[in-house]
Amino acid sequence: MPDRETDHRRPPGSSRAHAPLVPRRSNPVLVLQRSIGNRAVGQVLARDVLRTGTVQIAGVGQIKVRGGNLDAWAGKEVLDTVEVTSDKGKHSRKLEQLSTSGTKTDVTVMIAPANEAGDQLNVGGGTQLEIQDARIKGYAVKDGVETWRVAGFEQVHRTKITHKIGS
Repeated sequence: MPDRETDHRRPPGSSRAHAPLVPRRSNPVLVLQRSIGNRAVGQVLARDVLRTGTVQIAGVGQIKVRGGNLDAWAGKEVLDTVEVTSDKGKHSRKLEQLSTSGTKTDVTVMIAPANEAGDQLNVGGGTQLEIQDARIKGYAVKDGVETWRVAGFEQVHRTKITHKIGS
């Protein structure tokens, strides 16, 4: 029978199963890493949080948002622009005209809620931004994808809308 190496840091006869449990106050990412492993944590952290939503512009219509900085607006940050990525569509010509003319317009942004795990199920809601006298700036299109900004506004009213069921 081969000799086994002994851990000399523990007194003989003690085992890890009987060691007293000491509560650890560590980083939640490290706790997750211990429970699901390095590879799985890497995959979770590599995912970008993407909030979906729509932008309603007077005279242009409703535009489905593909990306931008909606996640920051859904939080508590105070920003001076709404950055938007959308697919080119029927609205594109009017959006480009607004960008070049510098005309002020009212804009409503609806940001869908994030899907968060927990005790409650989110069944609607999100964040609504009511922006007055905004300008559309920096309109550009590449490969059918538009990038543009809602900027130059003095006032924005942010409303959190929640409808939750569960315990």
